[in-house]
Amino acid sequence: MIISNNQVQNLLKIYNKNLSIGKPNAVSGVNGKKVGQDELALSGESRIKQRAFQAARQADDIRQDRVDRLREQISSGTYTVTDDEVAEKMIARAIVDRLI
Repeated sequence: MIISNNQVQNLLKIYNKNLSIGKPNAVSGVNGKKVGQDELALSGESRIKQRAFQAARQADDIRQDRVDRLREQISSGTYTVTDDEVAEKMIARAIVDRLI
């Protein structure tokens, strides 16, 4: 799974916006009568983004089996990456960043 910097920044903006939105309190008006309360309705898209952010926070950051395998390959000198693989990853990342 590729997680771009733009995706992370968008999630952080949503998260910070959600933190700043508090539950409004009823305000007393003239003669002590309560004035109506504000309401917040989340769109379907924002709910999906919120669920995605929660899933990303709960996901494991390190796949230890892959780290161990790569560490072993590097120490034994058998780890190689071709120029084509590097170029493909760079182009794919650029495309993902533009789409998001």
